[in-house]
Amino acid sequence: MTNTVKQLPRLLALVAVMAFSATGAFAGTMTDSGSIDATYAKRDAQPIPDQPGHVLLLTDAVGTNTNTSGSPYLDGFSFDVREIMDLAQGNGRSRGYVTFTKGNTQQIVKINGHVSTVMKDGQPNTTFKGKWTVVKATGSYAGVQGDGTYAGYFTAENKFHVDWQGWHTKLESLADAQ
Repeated sequence: MTNTVKQLPRLLALVAVMAFSATGAFAGTMTDSGSIDATYAKRDAQPIPDQPGHVLLLTDAVGTNTNTSGSPYLDGFSFDVREIMDLAQGNGRSRGYVTFTKGNTQQIVKINGHVSTVMKDGQPNTTFKGKWTVVKATGSYAGVQGDGTYAGYFTAENKFHVDWQGWHTKLESLADAQ
Protein backbone atom coordinates (compact mmCIF):
# COMPACT_ATOMS: atom_id res chain seq x y z
CA MET A 1 0.00 0.00 0.00
CA THR A 2 1.40 3.37 -0.96
CA ASN A 3 1.69 6.30 1.41
CA THR A 4 -0.91 8.21 -0.61
CA VAL A 5 -3.51 5.46 -0.15
CA LYS A 6 -2.74 5.26 3.58
CA GLN A 7 -3.20 9.03 3.93
CA LEU A 8 -6.50 9.11 1.97
CA PRO A 9 -8.81 8.71 5.04
CA ARG A 10 -7.03 11.56 6.84
CA LEU A 11 -7.18 13.77 3.78
CA LEU A 12 -10.92 13.11 3.31
CA ALA A 13 -11.61 13.87 6.98
CA LEU A 14 -9.65 17.12 6.73
CA VAL A 15 -11.57 18.18 3.61
CA ALA A 16 -14.90 17.40 5.31
CA VAL A 17 -13.97 19.44 8.40
CA MET A 18 -12.82 22.35 6.24
CA ALA A 19 -16.05 22.25 4.23
CA PHE A 20 -18.21 22.36 7.37
CA SER A 21 -16.05 25.02 8.99
CA ALA A 22 -16.21 27.20 5.91
CA THR A 23 -19.99 27.38 6.20
CA GLY A 24 -19.70 28.56 9.82
CA ALA A 25 -22.40 26.06 10.73
CA PHE A 26 -20.37 23.36 12.42
CA ALA A 27 -17.53 23.75 14.86
CA GLY A 28 -17.60 20.43 16.73
CA THR A 29 -19.52 19.02 19.62
CA MET A 30 -19.39 19.70 23.30
CA THR A 31 -20.80 18.13 26.41
CA ASP A 32 -22.80 20.23 28.80
CA SER A 33 -24.93 20.06 31.91
CA GLY A 34 -27.44 22.24 33.62
CA SER A 35 -30.35 22.40 36.00
CA ILE A 36 -33.81 23.85 36.14
CA ASP A 37 -36.11 24.68 39.01
CA ALA A 38 -39.67 24.71 37.74
CA THR A 39 -43.00 25.86 39.08
CA TYR A 40 -46.27 24.59 37.68
CA ALA A 41 -48.28 27.29 35.92
CA LYS A 42 -51.02 24.82 35.04
CA ARG A 43 -51.98 21.21 35.88
CA ASP A 44 -55.00 19.33 34.60
CA ALA A 45 -55.61 15.88 36.15
CA GLN A 46 -58.07 13.54 34.46
CA PRO A 47 -58.88 10.34 36.40
CA ILE A 48 -59.01 7.16 34.33
CA PRO A 49 -61.51 4.75 35.97
CA ASP A 50 -59.84 1.47 34.91
CA GLN A 51 -57.92 1.09 38.22
CA PRO A 52 -57.46 2.98 41.50
CA GLY A 53 -55.02 5.89 41.31
CA HIS A 54 -54.84 6.00 37.48
CA VAL A 55 -54.63 9.59 36.22
CA LEU A 56 -53.69 11.39 33.04
CA LEU A 57 -51.91 14.69 33.76
CA LEU A 58 -51.39 17.57 31.36
CA THR A 59 -48.95 20.08 32.84
CA ASP A 60 -47.20 23.35 32.07
CA ALA A 61 -44.24 24.45 34.20
CA VAL A 62 -41.94 27.47 33.90
CA GLY A 63 -38.60 28.74 35.22
CA THR A 64 -35.03 29.66 34.27
CA ASN A 65 -32.21 27.28 33.24
CA THR A 66 -28.76 27.39 34.82
CA ASN A 67 -25.80 25.85 33.00
CA THR A 68 -23.71 24.01 35.60
CA SER A 69 -20.73 23.18 33.33
CA GLY A 70 -19.54 26.78 33.05
CA SER A 71 -20.55 27.05 29.39
CA PRO A 72 -22.94 29.80 28.21
CA TYR A 73 -25.14 27.18 26.50
CA LEU A 74 -28.78 27.79 27.59
CA ASP A 75 -27.56 29.64 30.69
CA GLY A 76 -30.18 32.14 31.82
CA PHE A 77 -32.71 30.96 29.24
CA SER A 78 -36.32 30.88 30.40
CA PHE A 79 -38.11 27.60 29.79
CA ASP A 80 -41.61 26.21 29.49
CA VAL A 81 -42.14 22.45 30.09
CA ARG A 82 -45.33 21.08 28.56
CA GLU A 83 -45.81 17.47 29.50
CA ILE A 84 -48.34 14.66 29.58
CA MET A 85 -48.04 11.92 32.19
CA ASP A 86 -49.96 8.64 32.32
CA LEU A 87 -49.62 7.55 35.96
CA ALA A 88 -50.96 4.69 38.08
CA GLN A 89 -50.36 5.28 41.80
CA GLY A 90 -47.76 7.91 40.85
CA ASN A 91 -45.79 5.66 38.48
CA GLY A 92 -45.71 5.71 34.69
CA ARG A 93 -44.60 7.37 31.48
CA SER A 94 -44.08 11.04 30.74
CA ARG A 95 -43.62 12.77 27.40
CA GLY A 96 -43.48 16.35 26.32
CA TYR A 97 -41.49 19.32 25.12
CA VAL A 98 -39.29 21.94 26.74
CA THR A 99 -38.98 25.32 25.01
CA PHE A 100 -35.91 27.37 26.02
CA THR A 101 -36.07 31.07 25.07
CA LYS A 102 -33.74 34.04 25.37
CA GLY A 103 -34.34 37.07 23.14
CA ASN A 104 -34.87 35.85 19.59
CA THR A 105 -33.12 32.53 20.25
CA GLN A 106 -35.20 29.46 20.96
CA GLN A 107 -34.50 25.76 21.36
CA ILE A 108 -37.21 23.11 21.49
CA VAL A 109 -36.39 19.79 23.16
CA LYS A 110 -38.50 16.63 23.15
CA ILE A 111 -38.51 14.67 26.43
CA ASN A 112 -39.45 11.06 27.07
CA GLY A 113 -39.22 9.62 30.57
CA HIS A 114 -40.55 7.65 33.49
CA VAL A 115 -42.01 8.83 36.81
CA SER A 116 -41.54 6.78 40.01
CA THR A 117 -43.26 7.31 43.36
CA VAL A 118 -42.44 5.48 46.59
CA MET A 119 -43.64 6.13 50.10
CA LYS A 120 -40.95 7.51 52.41
CA ASP A 121 -41.77 8.33 56.03
CA GLY A 122 -45.47 8.19 55.19
CA GLN A 123 -45.11 10.73 52.36
CA PRO A 124 -44.91 10.16 48.59
CA ASN A 125 -41.41 10.66 47.19
CA THR A 126 -41.62 11.24 43.44
CA THR A 127 -38.62 11.17 41.11
CA PHE A 128 -38.32 11.02 37.34
CA LYS A 129 -35.71 10.45 34.66
CA GLY A 130 -35.53 10.22 30.92
CA LYS A 131 -33.95 11.28 27.66
CA TRP A 132 -34.08 14.51 25.71
CA THR A 133 -33.32 15.45 22.12
CA VAL A 134 -33.24 18.80 20.32
CA VAL A 135 -35.99 18.95 17.68
CA LYS A 136 -35.57 22.57 16.55
CA ALA A 137 -33.48 25.63 17.29
CA THR A 138 -33.82 29.18 15.96
CA GLY A 139 -32.03 32.50 16.18
CA SER A 140 -28.40 32.24 17.22
CA TYR A 141 -28.87 28.53 17.94
CA ALA A 142 -30.29 27.71 14.48
CA GLY A 143 -28.95 24.32 13.44
CA VAL A 144 -28.00 23.11 16.93
CA GLN A 145 -28.44 19.38 17.40
CA GLY A 146 -28.03 17.37 20.57
CA ASP A 147 -29.40 14.90 23.06
CA GLY A 148 -28.87 13.61 26.56
CA THR A 149 -30.48 12.53 29.79
CA TYR A 150 -32.26 14.17 32.70
CA ALA A 151 -33.24 13.25 36.26
CA GLY A 152 -35.26 15.12 38.81
CA TYR A 153 -37.42 15.21 41.90
CA PHE A 154 -40.21 17.24 43.46
CA THR A 155 -39.25 19.94 45.95
CA ALA A 156 -42.86 20.90 46.80
CA GLU A 157 -46.33 19.98 45.61
CA ASN A 158 -46.10 22.45 42.72
CA LYS A 159 -42.30 22.63 42.18
CA PHE A 160 -39.60 20.33 40.87
CA HIS A 161 -35.87 20.28 40.18
CA VAL A 162 -34.19 18.72 37.12
CA ASP A 163 -30.52 18.07 36.38
CA TRP A 164 -29.66 17.48 32.72
CA GLN A 165 -26.56 16.48 30.81
CA GLY A 166 -25.73 15.67 27.23
CA TRP A 167 -24.04 16.94 24.11
CA HIS A 168 -24.81 19.53 21.45
CA THR A 169 -23.17 20.76 18.31
CA LYS A 170 -21.03 23.72 19.09
CA LEU A 171 -21.88 26.49 16.65
CA GLU A 172 -19.75 29.53 15.98
CA SER A 173 -22.87 31.60 16.61
CA LEU A 174 -23.44 30.07 20.06
CA ALA A 175 -21.72 32.99 21.80
CA ASP A 176 -23.93 35.44 19.89
CA ALA A 177 -27.02 34.13 21.71
CA GLN A 178 -25.76 35.46 25.01
